[in-house]
Amino acid sequence: MIGALMVGLLFGCGALMVLTSQPLGAARPPLSARLDALRPDLPAKIDPPIVPVFRTFIFEQLLRPLLQHAGNWLLSASRRAGLDLNETASRLRLTGDAGGLGLFLGLKLTSGLVGLAIFPVASGLKLFPHTPLWIWLGFGAAWFLLPDAVLRAKAEQVQRELREGLARFADLVSLSVSAGLGLEGAVEEAAGSLSGPFAEELRKSLRDSQLNGQPISAALARLADELSLREAEPLASALDVAVTQGLAISQVLHSQARSIRERRRLQLIEEAERAQVRMALPVGLLILPAFFLLILYPAAVQLLQVTAGR
Repeated sequence: MIGALMVGLLFGCGALMVLTSQPLGAARPPLSARLDALRPDLPAKIDPPIVPVFRTFIFEQLLRPLLQHAGNWLLSASRRAGLDLNETASRLRLTGDAGGLGLFLGLKLTSGLVGLAIFPVASGLKLFPHTPLWIWLGFGAAWFLLPDAVLRAKAEQVQRELREGLARFADLVSLSVSAGLGLEGAVEEAAGSLSGPFAEELRKSLRDSQLNGQPISAALARLADELSLREAEPLASALDVAVTQGLAISQVLHSQARSIRERRRLQLIEEAERAQVRMALPVGLLILPAFFLLILYPAAVQLLQVTAGR
């Protein structure tokens, strides 16, 4: 029975892949979009290039459309249900995910279905004893939430790297301005000498600001909004006030660099305190029982020997 269901499922997935890959029946662009393309006064809408997600060409051509359709369906259902997915979307942008929110939801749905099917398939193939239904559901829910945990860990790692890059950037700009370099030259020098995710995003934001004729503070404010880097907002505001009101930029940069380092130091202390709390669980569950067993086992053996001798 399980084998017949698996064969039918695989056949249906293969048939769906073949049908969705054919140009016949594909959605055509609306008439308004085709008419707008004939008007020279309107700017041309260029779709961004599709970045491959899978390393294997077969997976990219066969699995990605299915996952994208399933994810878009789940996304529309979540929006109709009133679920807020903006935080997940911001994490995807922060980590540089190429697929977007729809593909991520499709991966979550697939992961949950795989987790849900592990125990029944293993039981049907006589590889594992029969398990109750609540274990299947719990395992499927755990696998459904696993991509969120992985994404959250990646986003936190990128946030730490961004904060460290911001602190180094503020120090370098402060030193360059103190040495007599102008603000724009100091920012360009710091952006060129730094490496990492913050430096890459900073260079992109600086190029956009230069093309639009915006000041440097606007580039930092854009970084704070796009990357959820709230530590950059006071630096952008301070630079804007210093430039518009003619204040000493070196003093402003020194104070902002000191403030960023202090906030970073407090964040590291908080992370260390949370790590101490998290370490209490494995110590209580693994180390202390083994320690008590090591101490109590010889005493129990001697007590049994003494009792048997009497």
